[in-house]
Amino acid sequence: MMRTQPLAAVAMVAVLALQPPSSTEPPPSSTPGSSSPAPTSTTSEPPASSTSSTPPPASSSVPTQPPSAEPSSTPPPPPPAPAPVAAGGREWTLTASRLDLGGLNFVGIVDALVSGQVIKVLKFTANDMKIKDLVQSGEISPGVRLVTTARPGSTSTVSPGRIELYTVQLKGNLDLLGIKIPVDYTAAHPPPLNVPFVTFTEVTVRNTDLVGGTLKIPGARISVVSDQAPVERR
Repeated sequence: MMRTQPLAAVAMVAVLALQPPSSTEPPPSSTPGSSSPAPTSTTSEPPASSTSSTPPPASSSVPTQPPSAEPSSTPPPPPPAPAPVAAGGREWTLTASRLDLGGLNFVGIVDALVSGQVIKVLKFTANDMKIKDLVQSGEISPGVRLVTTARPGSTSTVSPGRIELYTVQLKGNLDLLGIKIPVDYTAAHPPPLNVPFVTFTEVTVRNTDLVGGTLKIPGARISVVSDQAPVERR
């Protein structure tokens, strides 16, 4: 019995020595110089998302300001003033064997009020007028005309100062150094030239107004002519 126990103990030690190591034994720690990668920790931060808190770069374009709800402090421009209209009133006709205009200036085409209607007329200015064999007439009521006649062969004058003449039509012969040129001036066919002195012969002028100066008619004879019979006044 004394020899049997040591043999049994030796056999037990041999069995234990031949068994594989236990799985519960912790693995050997890595040495400092090991090239094995370190295990990944589950507490690492997630990658940065596209919605990062870093603000985007400012745009190079200038932002458009929203329209202001307040009205502009600059008032709108006033409407253009209407063109002036010559007074006129009614049309009257002047005939003469000769008409001299001194200091003449053709201003242009303007509006004139005639019998309640606005029409286009020629505007002239002059310093003096000489009218030979003047006959002037105008309708004062339907079918009735007022006619003023100068003494035959006399020269009527309009002077002094600035004279404004508003003309519907000027028809006659333009006398240039004895050469007579037929003319017919209207708003549709105004004078092509502006000369300071001019003479017309066998002239008929339809006017709407004459402003300025004093008209002197030698031996004036005034008649009221109706469709039935003339009434003469001296």
